[in-house]
Amino acid sequence: MNILESRIILHRRHCEERQRYLAELESLAQRLRTDGSRLRAEIERAVAVGNPASAQPVFERQAKLARSLAAIEGQIAAAGDALAAAARDLKRLERGGARRA
Repeated sequence: MNILESRIILHRRHCEERQRYLAELESLAQRLRTDGSRLRAEIERAVAVGNPASAQPVFERQAKLARSLAAIEGQIAAAGDALAAAARDLKRLERGGARRA
């Protein structure tokens, strides 16, 4: 195995790690969205039964969750950009290896 092949293997591994990280972030974002929906339903129930004061702590949790979701979505965008850059680097290396072969 030559140096180029080693670099290609390393870059493939790097791309796979970035793909896994992105998938984990997307899974987390989906869980947060689901939790947000559940909390909104809880707030609506509390208001519907005429007890909006009991909804205040739930509302605060929902607001914190929304901030967390926004942060995760920013991380998803950054991870997607990093994955795209890593994939471009990998393709560049693979093309370089194919030309040398």
